Amino acid sequence: MSGISYSRRRVLQALGAIPLTLPVLPWERLVYAGPPETPPKRLVLLMQNNGTQQANFWPDANLRSPILDSLFLDAKTGMDNGLKAKTNLIKGVYIPNDANGTNGNQHDMGFARLFTGAKLISRGGQPWGGAASVDQLLAQAWKVDSLTLAVLASQTEPHPKPGFDHRESFSYLGPATLKHPRKDPLEVFNYLFPPAPSDTRRRKSVLDAVAGNLAEVQGRLGPAERAKLDYHLTAIRDVEQRLNAPASSCPMRPAAPPDYLALDPNAEVSVDTYIPQMVDNMLDLAVLGLKCGLTRIATVQLGYGGGKWRFGWKGINLNCHDDVAHLDILDGGVFAENTKRVVLMNQYYASCVARLATALDAIPEGSGTMLDNTLVVWANELGRGDHNQNNVPIVLIGKAGGAIARGGRVLDSGKQVFNRLGCTILNAMGVSAAGFGDVPDCGVFPGLF
Repeated sequence: MSGISYSRRRVLQALGAIPLTLPVLPWERLVYAGPPETPPKRLVLLMQNNGTQQANFWPDANLRSPILDSLFLDAKTGMDNGLKAKTNLIKGVYIPNDANGTNGNQHDMGFARLFTGAKLISRGGQPWGGAASVDQLLAQAWKVDSLTLAVLASQTEPHPKPGFDHRESFSYLGPATLKHPRKDPLEVFNYLFPPAPSDTRRRKSVLDAVAGNLAEVQGRLGPAERAKLDYHLTAIRDVEQRLNAPASSCPMRPAAPPDYLALDPNAEVSVDTYIPQMVDNMLDLAVLGLKCGLTRIATVQLGYGGGKWRFGWKGINLNCHDDVAHLDILDGGVFAENTKRVVLMNQYYASCVARLATALDAIPEGSGTMLDNTLVVWANELGRGDHNQNNVPIVLIGKAGGAIARGGRVLDSGKQVFNRLGCTILNAMGVSAAGFGDVPDCGVFPGLF
C-alpha cells in the first residue's frame, strides 16, 4: 500500500474520525480482560419522570415508607434485601425555575439541568441542556464510552412527538448535543456482543493502511489538532487490540441472545402492555454490560419528561402525566384515590432500581460486591407531579469503591442547588471537582463522605 497517496480528509475518514472535539469515539468500549487487582469504579444513572408522592416517599427513622419498601424489601419474601445499608437518601435538592429564555417547562428543566448543572439553551426553538452531563464528563475523564439506554414507548405517544426530541435523553455530550439512547433491547444486545468478524485483518489494518501518510498529515496540523489526532490514534490502536480479544475472555458472555422483544417505535399497538418486559430487558442489559466489562457507565431513562405511560400492569389505565401526576396537588385529602395511583407508579420505579442494584450486589468483586464499587443514582426531573421542583428526591446506592463508607441514612442538605449532585458524583468517582455546570464552587452533599 506504500504507493497509495492519502489526503488528510481520507486519512481522517479511514480512522473513523468524527469531529476531533469529541474525546471518545462512538464505538469505543471496554472489553473484559480478567479481574483487575483493584476493581474499577462504575456509575449508573437511572431517571424516572413525573415526580413522586412526597408524603409516601420520604421514610421514617427505620427507612420505611410505602414507596421505598419496594426498593428495600424483597418482592417475594418481604425480607430486607440488603440495599438499605448501602443507600443514602438526599433531601432538599431543588431545580431553579429558570428556563433561560427558552420555551422549556419544568419537565425540560429537570431532564436537561439535573445532570448538566447548566441553564437551558435554545436551539431550533427547543430547550436543550447547556453543558455536558456528569456521566459524559466522567466518560471523558475515564476515556470510555457510556451505555445509554431508554424505554420511551407509550400507548398514546410511542415516542416523543415532533418538537419534543430534546426529551429523548438526559445525557449530554456538550451544549445542546444529546447522547442519543438505544431503545431496542435486541439492538443493545447486538451492540454489546457483535458477531465475530469473518476478516479480522481488515479491522486490524485501519491504522497500518495509513501509517506511511500519518507523519505528513501530522506535520500540517497545528499543535492542538495534532494532539487530538494523536489521542485518537492511541485510542483506536487500544480499542482494536481489545476488540480482537477472544469472546471467551468474558466468562459471563451469553452463549446466545435472549428472547428480547423488539418493538417498532412507530407501531400502532398497545405497547404499554410490554413496557415492564422492555424495562426488565434494559436493566438486565445494563448489568450485563457492567459485569462483563463492556462499560463502566450506564444511564437508563424510564419514560421522558411529560411522558404518558398507562400503567396497565398496575391497574392504572390513565395517562400518567395529564390524568395522574398533574393532579397530585395535595398530599391525600380529596386526592386520596389519585395519591394511591402515584404511589403505585413510584413503587414500580423503586422495584426497577431494586432489580438493578440487587443484581450488582449479587456479583462478588474484590472484598465485597460489584455494587460496593458502583454508585447507582436514582433521580426524578420533578419533586412532585404538579411541576413542583422542590425537594427532588435523590437516592444514592452503593459505596462508590469505598468513597461512601456508610449507608442507611437520610441526609437533609437544606435547600441545595442541584449542581451539588454533579459535584458529589464526580468526587465519589474519584474525579476532583469543586464546581459543576454553572456553579463554580458547589461542593458535595454534607455528611456523605
